[in-house]
Amino acid sequence: MTFTVEASRSVPYAVEHVWAVLDGFSDVGEWSSSIHRSWPEGDGPATGVGAERGCELVPGRIVHERIVAYDPCVSMRIEVHRSEGLPITSMVSVYNVESEGPTSTRVSGHASLDLNLPPVLLKALKTRLDAKLSERIEQAFSDLETEVQRRAALE
Repeated sequence: MTFTVEASRSVPYAVEHVWAVLDGFSDVGEWSSSIHRSWPEGDGPATGVGAERGCELVPGRIVHERIVAYDPCVSMRIEVHRSEGLPITSMVSVYNVESEGPTSTRVSGHASLDLNLPPVLLKALKTRLDAKLSERIEQAFSDLETEVQRRAALE
């Protein structure tokens, strides 16, 4: 069973400011409250296609992710290639940014997740997991806006 979630948010800053936060791929743990900690992985680039990171969602629950498609200041597609302590068989997230004018950006995201759990358990958990995924992506966008605002104040 595939779980999907979509969300979007207007952030009152230019695309370049919003993208600068998203583009710090392995730094997500520094600003997202959904991530306990994050770090770069592999010998590839720090960002762009091939960049890899580890994200510990909560202690002992880790996803290892890779950017598989990348269009600077436009979109980024991320796939989970391995997980620890989580029953994830696949997960894909796509993030898009689009200018709404010189000082506003629409950030949107779509994530799909497949879990390795018995079908009866998946069915029983569907409503709860859908709500949790929606909560996570909404919180991530809120955290993103807060980080863009924090960085803008430092300029």
